[in-house]
Amino acid sequence: MATSLLEYFNELREQNPFSWVKDSEVTAVEAGHIEMTLQTNATEYCNFRGHLHGAVCIGFADSLMGSSCFTLGKSVSTIDINGNYVKAVTGGTLLRGVANVEHNGKTTMVATARIYNELGELVHLARGTFYVLEEKPLPDLPWRFIEEDNPDLV
Repeated sequence: MATSLLEYFNELREQNPFSWVKDSEVTAVEAGHIEMTLQTNATEYCNFRGHLHGAVCIGFADSLMGSSCFTLGKSVSTIDINGNYVKAVTGGTLLRGVANVEHNGKTTMVATARIYNELGELVHLARGTFYVLEEKPLPDLPWRFIEEDNPDLV
């Protein structure tokens, strides 16, 4: 049972049947903001040149942005998404993704995502528009624990 919303979002991620989700983890979550990592590899994620297939970054960005919408208690479906591939990525790279809700409307939402390589270099930039399917209240849990609040959690 989750003790924080960070744990709650990781438990939800574990229920997702999409194959690459097993290689991802939610690392930070706040209202309208989420951060995740994705550990890539050279066999399942790459094209014939050994670079990440374009679908990896856009799929990761879509998941990031949809999850950032969910942090505001809304279940969404992608209407439109676009992405810019800024830098090639080789298989085996640990990606860090950051997404923010830019517009929190009643029927649509807009979010942006940035994906970075292990050196902190921007490799992909995305924007998406999402249709709000329904309100999904979040459990009454703290967003995170701060060490001073609970010294037993490190």
